[in-house]
Amino acid sequence: MREFPLEFRRRKKLLFYPEQPERFTADFLEIGPGNGDFLIRLATRYPDKYIIALELDRPRFHKIEKKLSRRGITNVLLIYGDARVVIPQYLHSCRFERVYILFPDPWPKRRHAPHRLMSLPFAQLLAGLLRPHGEIYLATDVRPYAEWVAENIVQVPTLELRGFPYSNENLIRDYEETFFERVARREGAQIYYLTARRRR
Repeated sequence: MREFPLEFRRRKKLLFYPEQPERFTADFLEIGPGNGDFLIRLATRYPDKYIIALELDRPRFHKIEKKLSRRGITNVLLIYGDARVVIPQYLHSCRFERVYILFPDPWPKRRHAPHRLMSLPFAQLLAGLLRPHGEIYLATDVRPYAEWVAENIVQVPTLELRGFPYSNENLIRDYEETFFERVARREGAQIYYLTARRRR
């Protein structure tokens, strides 16, 4: 599958919080933190860990920025930008212990498939950013998307998918129900969890 063209994404100005980052290395990465509640809980639980969060929606970026500032959280670098642009440009030398992708937009229509996160090239990119035995966690309420992600992950030799093709039991470390999961469950949706571990 072809990758989604990113020219218009690159033209967008990246935003950072803090505005002048001191570092682009971290222990954890979250792609698409949504309203930021899980990110804040994780940062509070692990004050000695540094976290990078990438948010593509500008209003959400500013909402999370305010939450981090009000709580005085200093172990998070929040970036407004497309993960497929930011990671190769700024995070290529990172080695993460964990990567969280919780309820990304599944882009369910076939013609929108190139927009989806966790294509095979993107899964390969993330695999290269993991520490030995580091893990990628993904949660979604869309079964075809979960199956599509699993199909891509199993093609990456350095990744081992647990609970193939997905699990209905939560295998995500330090996970707590997110806003989007609460909405999905209220609507009667089934949740699918995927965990991929770097083999070495």
